[in-house]
Amino acid sequence: MAGESLGLSFKTKFAYGIAGIGDATFYTLIGTFLLFYLNTVVGINPAVAGTIAAVGAIWETLCGGIAGYLSDKTRTRFGRRKPFLLFAAFPLAVFTSLLFTTIDASQSFRVFYYALMLILFWTAYACFFVPYHAWGAELTGDYDERTVLRGYAYVFNTFGLAFGMVLPTIIVDFLMGLGAERSQGWQSVGILCGFIGFITILTGALLIKDKDEISFRQGNSLQIAGRKKIGNHGLDLSKVAAMLKEYKQVLKLKSTRYVIGASITYLIGYSIFCADRIYFFTFNMGLTAGEITVAMAILTFASVAFVPAVSIANKRHDKRTIYISGMSLCCLVMFSFRFIGFGSLFLFVIFVLAYSIGSICYWQLIPAMIYDVCEVDELVNNKKRAGVVISLQSLSESGSNALGLQITGLLLEFSGFDAESLTQTETALRWTANSFSMIPAIFMLISVLMILLYPVTKKNFNKVVLAIKQREAGYEADLSQFKKLI
Repeated sequence: MAGESLGLSFKTKFAYGIAGIGDATFYTLIGTFLLFYLNTVVGINPAVAGTIAAVGAIWETLCGGIAGYLSDKTRTRFGRRKPFLLFAAFPLAVFTSLLFTTIDASQSFRVFYYALMLILFWTAYACFFVPYHAWGAELTGDYDERTVLRGYAYVFNTFGLAFGMVLPTIIVDFLMGLGAERSQGWQSVGILCGFIGFITILTGALLIKDKDEISFRQGNSLQIAGRKKIGNHGLDLSKVAAMLKEYKQVLKLKSTRYVIGASITYLIGYSIFCADRIYFFTFNMGLTAGEITVAMAILTFASVAFVPAVSIANKRHDKRTIYISGMSLCCLVMFSFRFIGFGSLFLFVIFVLAYSIGSICYWQLIPAMIYDVCEVDELVNNKKRAGVVISLQSLSESGSNALGLQITGLLLEFSGFDAESLTQTETALRWTANSFSMIPAIFMLISVLMILLYPVTKKNFNKVVLAIKQREAGYEADLSQFKKLI
C-alpha cells in the first residue's frame, strides 16, 4: 500500500547501507580518477579522455532506463530488485579491474579498449544502481523514514567514498615507494576497489528481505539458480514502445521534471568538482601525495557529521526547505573562495564545511525526494513503478557525469594543461581553480532554483498518500486538488 512503512528494522537499514559502499566506491573512483588516469598514466589527451568518459556515461543512461523498466516487470522468488544486484556485482569488479589496467598498444587501440571497458562497466553499474535505489523507495513509504534510510546509505557511502577517492592515492604512492611502476599501482587500485564493491553489494543484497521475495509468477521471471524458466524479458518493438510510454507519463509530472532538473544541474557541478580536484590539489596547491590523501579524506568524511542534523531537521521541515538553505550556503562559500583563495588551513576548513553541507543535502535529500515522486506517479497514473521513476536519477547521474567530465576535459585541453609538466601555465591554473570553485557553484545554484519549483512538500505528500489509500478503499480520487504536482 502506498505510504505504508514496513517499520524498517536496523538490520534492513544496515544492509541497505552496506550495498551503498559498493555504489560509492565504483562511482567515486570513476568520477575522481578516470580522467586523470587516462590523461596522465595512459597518455590519452584530456579532450579525448573526456570524450571516452562522456560516451561511457551516456551509454549508462540508456542501460539505466532499460534496467529500471525490466526490474519493475520482474517477478522472482527473490523479489524484483535483488536478482539485478546479484547479477551485476561480479561483472562490476571485473570491468573495474580491466579499466585500470594499462595496456601497451597504439593510441587508437587504447582509445578503443578503454571506451569498451567503460561501456561494459557502466552496463553492469546501471543493472545494479537503478534496482538498488528503487528498492529503497519500496522498503518504506514513510516521508521521514525515507530520509533516515538515505542517511544510513550516505554514512556507508562515505566509506565507499574513502575507498574510491582516498585509498587510490595511498595505494599508488605506497607501491611506487616499493619500486612498482605507476601503472601497476593503478591496476592494484582497480582490483582492490572492484573486490570491495563486489563484496559489499553482494552482502547487502543477501541480507535484505522484503515482501516481494514471496511473490513469484512463473510466466514473468528471471532464471535464478536454474530453478525457473526465463520469462519473456526481451525488448521487442512493442515493449520498447510501452517502455517509452511509461517514461513519458512519469516525465509529464511537474514533480519529476523539477527534482530531476535539480539532480542534473547539481551533478554537473559535482562531476566537474570531483574530476578537477586532484589537478587543483596537485598543481594549484602543490600538495604532496600524502597531503592530497589527507585533503581527500577531509572532503570525504566531513559530510557525515551533518547526517543526523538533516534527519532531525526533516522531522520539522520539508526536504525542499532544508535543501534550499543548505545548498545556497554551499554555493555562496564556493563562489566566494574563487576570489578569497585558500591561504590558510582555517580557510580550507571553512570551504570544506560549506561544501559538505551542500553534499549531504544532495545525497541524503534528493534521492528521498525522488522516492516521494513514486507516490505522485501512483496517484496520477495508478501504477507502481519505482524502477522507472528511480532510473531517471540514474539518467541524471550518468548524463551529468558525461557532461561534467567532457567540460573538464575540454577546459584542460583549451587552457593548455600539460600532463607531462610539473608546472602549468597561469591560464591552466586559473581554469583548474575555476573548476574547483566557481563553475561547480554556478551549476549547484541552478539546482536550488529547480527545487524552489519542486512542489512535493511534506503536507502535499501526506495528501497524496491519503488519496491513494482512499482509492484503494473504493473511493474515486479527486486529482483536481493536485494540479501543482502534475
